[in-house]
Amino acid sequence: MDGDGEPLLQNAEPPLEFRLGSRLVVAKKAKLLDPRRTVYRLDLKPPPLLIALIQPVVSLCPWIKARWPEWFLPPTVILKKRKADWEEEFEKEKQVYNVLKLIQGNIIPHFYGEAVYDGSPTLILSFIDGKTLFELRHDLSEDDLRQGLEKALAALTSYGVEYTDMKLDNFFMVDGGRVMVIDLEQVELDTTKVWEESVNRANVQGFMDILNIRRKLAAHSIMGA
Repeated sequence: MDGDGEPLLQNAEPPLEFRLGSRLVVAKKAKLLDPRRTVYRLDLKPPPLLIALIQPVVSLCPWIKARWPEWFLPPTVILKKRKADWEEEFEKEKQVYNVLKLIQGNIIPHFYGEAVYDGSPTLILSFIDGKTLFELRHDLSEDDLRQGLEKALAALTSYGVEYTDMKLDNFFMVDGGRVMVIDLEQVELDTTKVWEESVNRANVQGFMDILNIRRKLAAHSIMGA
């Protein structure tokens, strides 16, 4: 079981299919990304030939893709199953993705909809091709980290969203130093849209202070070894 009481698969392969809208989506490969969490990466089988042939047309008619996203999924998706006793948080995260619809794919993942996976309600999200700030914590300069975090959280602030789950592995750095944010179930909505007055701005400073302390402790440990 994970830390939230959710039973995880033990000595078993994750399922290779899920139901989204009108389509039973089948994957070539499925992987549990973290044994502590119910988050999976699925590499999908190609869509039917007819769908593949009309995709260039769909790019000119985005409403079709928005209406039937299950037929136009990317080759790799992330599935986030609802944790046990986290019904409220699961619904909150769906709500937040709708509030932040215009920055999906830029600051937060794309949200393709709710599916059923392994018998549980599940969010279907885009895969982020980048590294977490936890992975990069020793490599990035303080200025790069601060600027990336401020830009990402300022975008959330502009929609009145207050982000409180400030953990290094909840932030990804992708191309060009852009930072993307995941895990949106524990946020506050309808807060200030003014960056200078926001909790998000204060959280960035607190985040940087803690990171600098950890870096100093790590450097001291290496020197004392």
